[in-house]
Amino acid sequence: MTQADVRRQQIARERRRRPVSIVALRLAELNRLLTARHAGEVLSDDDAGRDDAMIVAHHLARCSDPTRRIASWIGLRAPWMSRAEVEATIAAAVAKPHRWRADTLARRLGLTATERRRLRITTIGAVDMLKEKRRDRRRQRDLDRKQRNRRAAGNRPRAEYLATRKAAAAATTQPWKAAGMSRAKWYRLQKRGALPETATTSETRSGYSTPSVYAVAAPSLTGTKPH
Repeated sequence: MTQADVRRQQIARERRRRPVSIVALRLAELNRLLTARHAGEVLSDDDAGRDDAMIVAHHLARCSDPTRRIASWIGLRAPWMSRAEVEATIAAAVAKPHRWRADTLARRLGLTATERRRLRITTIGAVDMLKEKRRDRRRQRDLDRKQRNRRAAGNRPRAEYLATRKAAAAATTQPWKAAGMSRAKWYRLQKRGALPETATTSETRSGYSTPSVYAVAAPSLTGTKPH
Protein backbone atom coordinates (compact mmCIF):
# COMPACT_ATOMS: atom_id res chain seq x y z
CA MET A 1 0.00 0.00 0.00
CA THR A 2 1.44 3.34 -1.04
CA GLN A 3 1.58 6.47 1.07
CA ALA A 4 -1.16 8.01 -1.09
CA ASP A 5 -3.47 5.06 -0.37
CA VAL A 6 -2.85 5.42 3.35
CA ARG A 7 -3.65 9.12 3.15
CA ARG A 8 -6.88 8.47 1.23
CA GLN A 9 -8.01 5.96 3.85
CA GLN A 10 -7.22 8.44 6.60
CA ILE A 11 -9.29 11.15 4.88
CA ALA A 12 -12.18 8.70 4.40
CA ARG A 13 -12.14 7.81 8.11
CA GLU A 14 -12.15 11.50 9.09
CA ARG A 15 -15.11 12.16 6.81
CA ARG A 16 -17.06 9.26 8.33
CA ARG A 17 -16.43 10.65 11.83
CA ARG A 18 -17.40 14.17 10.80
CA PRO A 19 -21.02 14.93 11.81
CA VAL A 20 -23.42 15.77 9.00
CA SER A 21 -25.08 19.17 9.38
CA ILE A 22 -28.84 19.49 9.51
CA VAL A 23 -28.68 21.89 6.55
CA ALA A 24 -26.97 19.28 4.37
CA LEU A 25 -29.49 16.63 5.37
CA ARG A 26 -32.46 18.90 4.72
CA LEU A 27 -31.10 20.02 1.35
CA ALA A 28 -30.75 16.39 0.28
CA GLU A 29 -34.33 15.70 1.38
CA LEU A 30 -35.64 18.83 -0.34
CA ASN A 31 -33.99 17.80 -3.58
CA ARG A 32 -35.51 14.33 -3.26
CA LEU A 33 -38.95 15.77 -2.55
CA LEU A 34 -38.86 18.27 -5.42
CA THR A 35 -37.64 15.63 -7.87
CA ALA A 36 -40.58 13.41 -6.93
CA ARG A 37 -43.13 16.21 -7.09
CA HIS A 38 -41.97 17.76 -10.35
CA ALA A 39 -41.37 14.37 -12.00
CA GLY A 40 -37.74 15.14 -12.77
CA GLU A 41 -34.79 17.37 -12.01
CA VAL A 42 -36.25 20.54 -13.53
CA LEU A 43 -38.88 22.42 -11.55
CA SER A 44 -42.11 23.44 -13.21
CA ASP A 45 -42.20 26.97 -14.62
CA ASP A 46 -44.96 28.27 -12.37
CA ASP A 47 -45.56 29.79 -8.96
CA ALA A 48 -45.05 26.42 -7.23
CA GLY A 49 -41.66 26.00 -8.91
CA ARG A 50 -40.59 29.52 -7.95
CA ASP A 51 -41.69 29.03 -4.35
CA ASP A 52 -39.77 25.74 -4.13
CA ALA A 53 -36.67 27.44 -5.56
CA MET A 54 -36.94 30.21 -2.97
CA ILE A 55 -37.13 27.66 -0.13
CA VAL A 56 -33.98 25.91 -1.34
CA ALA A 57 -32.23 29.27 -1.84
CA HIS A 58 -32.84 30.21 1.80
CA HIS A 59 -31.27 26.92 2.90
CA LEU A 60 -28.27 27.36 0.59
CA ALA A 61 -27.81 30.89 1.94
CA ARG A 62 -26.67 29.33 5.21
CA CYS A 63 -23.80 27.51 3.47
CA SER A 64 -20.41 28.85 2.46
CA ASP A 65 -20.27 30.90 -0.76
CA PRO A 66 -24.08 31.15 -0.93
CA THR A 67 -24.27 33.29 -4.08
CA ARG A 68 -22.42 30.76 -6.21
CA ARG A 69 -24.31 27.81 -4.69
CA ILE A 70 -27.75 29.34 -5.25
CA ALA A 71 -26.94 30.40 -8.81
CA SER A 72 -25.58 26.94 -9.62
CA TRP A 73 -28.62 25.18 -8.13
CA ILE A 74 -31.10 27.40 -9.98
CA GLY A 75 -29.18 26.86 -13.22
CA LEU A 76 -29.66 23.11 -12.82
CA ARG A 77 -33.15 22.91 -11.35
CA ALA A 78 -34.82 26.05 -12.76
CA PRO A 79 -33.01 26.96 -16.01
CA TRP A 80 -36.14 28.75 -17.24
CA MET A 81 -35.72 31.46 -14.57
CA SER A 82 -34.58 34.81 -15.96
CA ARG A 83 -31.37 36.47 -14.84
CA ALA A 84 -33.29 39.18 -13.02
CA GLU A 85 -35.30 36.55 -11.12
CA VAL A 86 -32.15 34.68 -10.19
CA GLU A 87 -30.50 37.83 -8.86
CA ALA A 88 -33.63 38.80 -6.91
CA THR A 89 -33.88 35.32 -5.40
CA ILE A 90 -30.21 35.35 -4.37
CA ALA A 91 -30.47 38.84 -2.88
CA ALA A 92 -33.57 38.00 -0.83
CA ALA A 93 -32.12 34.76 0.51
CA VAL A 94 -28.63 36.04 1.31
CA ALA A 95 -29.87 39.24 2.95
CA LYS A 96 -31.89 37.37 5.56
CA PRO A 97 -31.80 33.56 5.38
CA HIS A 98 -35.02 32.13 6.76
CA ARG A 99 -34.87 29.25 9.24
CA TRP A 100 -37.85 26.94 9.13
CA ARG A 101 -38.79 24.56 11.89
CA ALA A 102 -39.77 21.05 10.85
CA ASP A 103 -43.54 21.54 11.18
CA THR A 104 -43.48 25.09 9.77
CA LEU A 105 -41.68 23.94 6.64
CA ALA A 106 -44.06 20.99 6.34
CA ARG A 107 -47.00 23.41 6.24
CA ARG A 108 -45.22 25.55 3.67
CA LEU A 109 -44.59 22.51 1.46
CA GLY A 110 -47.85 20.70 2.27
CA LEU A 111 -45.90 17.57 3.12
CA THR A 112 -48.04 14.67 4.37
CA ALA A 113 -46.97 11.81 6.61
CA THR A 114 -47.44 9.29 3.77
CA GLU A 115 -45.21 11.26 1.40
CA ARG A 116 -42.71 11.88 4.16
CA ARG A 117 -42.44 8.17 4.95
CA ARG A 118 -42.27 7.14 1.29
CA LEU A 119 -39.39 9.54 0.56
CA ARG A 120 -37.59 8.76 3.89
CA ILE A 121 -37.69 12.40 5.03
CA THR A 122 -36.70 13.03 8.63
CA THR A 123 -35.81 16.75 8.94
CA ILE A 124 -39.21 18.04 7.78
CA GLY A 125 -42.45 17.45 9.65
CA ALA A 126 -45.89 16.51 8.33
CA VAL A 127 -49.06 18.57 8.10
CA ASP A 128 -51.23 15.66 9.28
CA MET A 129 -48.99 14.39 12.11
CA LEU A 130 -47.69 16.65 14.86
CA LYS A 131 -44.22 16.40 16.37
CA GLU A 132 -45.46 14.68 19.55
CA LYS A 133 -47.23 11.97 17.58
CA ARG A 134 -44.18 11.43 15.37
CA ARG A 135 -42.04 11.09 18.48
CA ASP A 136 -44.43 8.53 19.97
CA ARG A 137 -44.44 6.53 16.74
CA ARG A 138 -40.65 6.65 16.55
CA ARG A 139 -40.38 5.48 20.15
CA GLN A 140 -42.80 2.62 19.49
CA ARG A 141 -40.85 1.57 16.37
CA ASP A 142 -37.65 1.53 18.42
CA LEU A 143 -39.29 -0.61 21.10
CA ASP A 144 -40.66 -3.03 18.50
CA ARG A 145 -37.27 -3.28 16.82
CA LYS A 146 -35.49 -3.99 20.11
CA GLN A 147 -38.11 -6.58 20.99
CA ARG A 148 -37.64 -8.34 17.65
CA ASN A 149 -33.89 -8.36 18.19
CA ARG A 150 -34.32 -9.89 21.65
CA ARG A 151 -36.64 -12.58 20.30
CA ALA A 152 -34.19 -13.35 17.51
CA ALA A 153 -31.45 -13.71 20.13
CA GLY A 154 -33.58 -16.26 22.00
CA ASN A 155 -34.64 -14.06 24.91
CA ARG A 156 -38.08 -14.73 26.38
CA PRO A 157 -40.71 -12.05 27.12
CA ARG A 158 -40.34 -10.59 30.60
CA ALA A 159 -43.79 -11.78 31.70
CA GLU A 160 -42.96 -15.34 30.67
CA TYR A 161 -39.55 -15.14 32.35
CA LEU A 162 -41.02 -13.85 35.63
CA ALA A 163 -43.74 -16.51 35.59
CA THR A 164 -41.13 -19.25 35.10
CA ARG A 165 -38.95 -17.84 37.88
CA LYS A 166 -41.93 -17.64 40.22
CA ALA A 167 -42.94 -21.22 39.50
CA ALA A 168 -39.36 -22.44 39.99
CA ALA A 169 -39.03 -20.53 43.25
CA ALA A 170 -42.30 -21.98 44.54
CA ALA A 171 -41.21 -25.49 43.63
CA THR A 172 -37.87 -24.97 45.40
CA THR A 173 -38.80 -23.08 48.55
CA GLN A 174 -42.32 -24.53 48.95
CA PRO A 175 -42.12 -28.09 47.61
CA TRP A 176 -45.42 -29.06 49.26
CA LYS A 177 -47.24 -26.78 46.81
CA ALA A 178 -45.56 -28.47 43.85
CA ALA A 179 -46.59 -31.84 45.34
CA GLY A 180 -50.19 -30.65 45.80
CA MET A 181 -50.39 -31.06 49.59
CA SER A 182 -50.33 -29.00 52.74
CA ARG A 183 -47.13 -27.99 54.48
CA ALA A 184 -47.90 -30.09 57.56
CA LYS A 185 -48.63 -33.19 55.51
CA TRP A 186 -45.46 -32.72 53.49
CA TYR A 187 -43.34 -32.62 56.66
CA ARG A 188 -45.12 -35.66 58.15
CA LEU A 189 -44.43 -37.68 55.00
CA GLN A 190 -40.85 -36.46 54.93
CA LYS A 191 -40.31 -37.55 58.51
CA ARG A 192 -41.58 -41.06 57.69
CA GLY A 193 -39.65 -41.11 54.40
CA ALA A 194 -42.92 -41.53 52.55
CA LEU A 195 -42.77 -38.53 50.24
CA PRO A 196 -44.05 -39.15 46.70
CA GLU A 197 -41.39 -39.95 44.12
CA THR A 198 -42.13 -36.74 42.18
CA ALA A 199 -41.57 -34.57 45.26
CA THR A 200 -38.31 -36.33 46.10
CA THR A 201 -37.07 -36.09 42.54
CA SER A 202 -37.98 -32.40 42.33
CA GLU A 203 -36.26 -31.73 45.65
CA THR A 204 -33.10 -33.53 44.54
CA ARG A 205 -33.05 -31.83 41.13
CA SER A 206 -33.35 -28.36 42.60
CA GLY A 207 -30.66 -29.00 45.16
CA TYR A 208 -33.04 -27.97 47.93
CA SER A 209 -32.81 -29.78 51.25
CA THR A 210 -35.60 -28.99 53.68
CA PRO A 211 -34.57 -29.34 57.31
CA SER A 212 -37.15 -31.34 59.21
CA VAL A 213 -38.78 -29.60 62.10
CA TYR A 214 -38.65 -32.91 63.91
CA ALA A 215 -34.90 -33.42 63.41
CA VAL A 216 -32.95 -34.02 66.61
CA ALA A 217 -29.26 -33.27 66.81
CA ALA A 218 -27.19 -36.44 67.11
CA PRO A 219 -24.92 -36.74 70.15
CA SER A 220 -21.31 -35.92 69.53
CA LEU A 221 -18.80 -38.77 69.32
CA THR A 222 -16.62 -36.99 71.86
CA GLY A 223 -19.41 -37.04 74.39
CA THR A 224 -20.02 -33.32 74.35
CA LYS A 225 -23.57 -32.11 74.19
CA PRO A 226 -24.77 -30.55 71.01
CA HIS A 227 -25.21 -26.80 71.10
